[in-house]
Amino acid sequence: MDKRKKFLIIRLSAIGDIVHSLTVADCLRTFYPDAQIDWVVSDKCKGLIENNPLLDNVYAAEISKWRKNWIFNLPEIIKFTNILKENHYNYALDVQGLFKSAVITALSGAEEKIGFADGREFSTLILNKKILPKEKRPFKNHHIIRRNLDILTGSNLISEKEMENYTPKAVLPPSDEAAVKKIDALLENIDTSRPNFVFAPATMWKNKHWDIEEWKKLFNMVKNSANIIFTGVEKDLRLINKITNGENAFILAGKTNMKEYIEVLRRADLIVSPDSGASHLGFGVIKNGKPKIFTLFFATSKNVYTPLGKGNLGFPLKEPVCMPCHKRKCKKGTMECTKYIKAEEVFTEIKKAFSL
Repeated sequence: MDKRKKFLIIRLSAIGDIVHSLTVADCLRTFYPDAQIDWVVSDKCKGLIENNPLLDNVYAAEISKWRKNWIFNLPEIIKFTNILKENHYNYALDVQGLFKSAVITALSGAEEKIGFADGREFSTLILNKKILPKEKRPFKNHHIIRRNLDILTGSNLISEKEMENYTPKAVLPPSDEAAVKKIDALLENIDTSRPNFVFAPATMWKNKHWDIEEWKKLFNMVKNSANIIFTGVEKDLRLINKITNGENAFILAGKTNMKEYIEVLRRADLIVSPDSGASHLGFGVIKNGKPKIFTLFFATSKNVYTPLGKGNLGFPLKEPVCMPCHKRKCKKGTMECTKYIKAEEVFTEIKKAFSL
């Protein structure tokens, strides 16, 4: 293969989506080991991409600032895109398929601008190679990582035969010394004879939340057998405190930045989370089969978003009460899917995995 290829990956956000897209960089690095592989990410998510061993250069686009006034910030945007153009990319891969990613793809100066034919917000207009998706939206069966990799096979950058021998993985930046020391201090009193279970109960969508009574049950089932580490942001503390009800746990919500959060996940034996950032970041830190990831699905499809890897599970294990709707608001108004998974079902699988 041509050793002089230059690739630019455009995936600006969000946390889970970036992790899923990191498999594209890993696959390119596998089959084009000497290529230049660069990435454009939003300023808010750059902590996931900076110092990543898969990448040569990372460019943080200040999307949150630019979108407030595109005209006022035009000189800064032009300066940013001129830096990209200086690389003379052979390929720009728009893995996001939205207006904001399309603008950067268009201004990158790449010879080939590649993306999916089902991109939204008119993002396909700037593409000179459109990849037909194997499944229409909303995605219910084709795994999101496989979909992202389809951009490589669909554009003939990687052959179907080569892809059959590729095991998808995501690589996150290594933890720096400051992050390690911070987490050492926060987990100073941890019982090293017990496994570490990370519980990340909160997410952005209301109908991705598990019923709080089931969280309480699961917490009480495992609290005497494992170190329970609760993660999230500061506003999640109210939910976490309701779950623990004053019982002993390591509550790190609001105490870590992205790099420190990744270090917490690296120390986990198990992550239990709804379909959210914690679950997908966990995929990026798997090493020697740890951590195992148990993801709770309600409005979204476990076939599409369960982290790949042996021992990772998507719940419910049985047929869901209603098919994933992929909607932020329940059409029925009952939110019944959030109550369908029972703590006993999750605990049974924890006992199998950890011999509790």
